[in-house]
Amino acid sequence: MDKSVVSELPGAQAVTHWFGNWPSFHDAEVISLFLARKGSSVLRVYPYNPQKPATVEFVLEDVTDIELYDFSYQNVIFGLDVEAAIDQNGDKVYRLTLAPCYGVAGRIDAKSLRLELSPGKSPE
Repeated sequence: MDKSVVSELPGAQAVTHWFGNWPSFHDAEVISLFLARKGSSVLRVYPYNPQKPATVEFVLEDVTDIELYDFSYQNVIFGLDVEAAIDQNGDKVYRLTLAPCYGVAGRIDAKSLRLELSPGKSPE
């Protein structure tokens, strides 16, 4: 995890403040994934933290590449990594990597990334 990349993301400070530090997303559950050809795509993740329940939304603008597999009725990840990368056109992108545990895993590259925090238990 590149903490300098995470710290520059809009909304990251709210996530860090809520959880007390940047969550590891170990055993977090992917609640939903909405992909759009243009505009915003959203990955909703519910980190396992019984003392501070919240949903974290990763809002990705202009997805440039994606490689996902094993989406299931339950999607628990081993971890989530955010880093800066260079895409096939030589442009800077943000890369979200979902480490496999049970269900969905893979990576998503996007030109822009911001975070939104929704405190409280997951509605699902």
